[in-house]
Amino acid sequence: MTIKQISVAETIPIRHAVLRKNKPIETCYFTGDYLESTFHLGVFLDNNLAGICTLVNNEKVIVQKLYAYQLRGMAILDQFQGNKLGKSLMEFLPEFLKTNKILNIWCNARVSAVDFYQKFGFKAYGEPFEIPYVGPHQLMLKSYE
Repeated sequence: MTIKQISVAETIPIRHAVLRKNKPIETCYFTGDYLESTFHLGVFLDNNLAGICTLVNNEKVIVQKLYAYQLRGMAILDQFQGNKLGKSLMEFLPEFLKTNKILNIWCNARVSAVDFYQKFGFKAYGEPFEIPYVGPHQLMLKSYE
């Protein structure tokens, strides 16, 4: 298993297969995907791209604290589920974020994934909310300070 930076183009098929099933491919492109400050990470198993996540510089101030980067589009292909690849990505993040001088991140986690993020120190904030055409989400925060 290896984790490395990948291109936007490499993320799209996985976003489509996992996060936007039965939706137009255009819904798989996120604001900020093409910014130089954006990081796309891929987790590979036996040289196959099996999962992804994106870190977008999308500042948000919550309770007077700046959360500069948003974790978006975290997804593992169905055929690679159960190999702890999501866990590997989450364990990779602290050093990657430190190297890139990113101290605080946030995400809009699917409600079904809240427990997963909490295992890695993310805290739920506020009430769950609906993202149209996607489903219920929960704002989650993580500080690496």
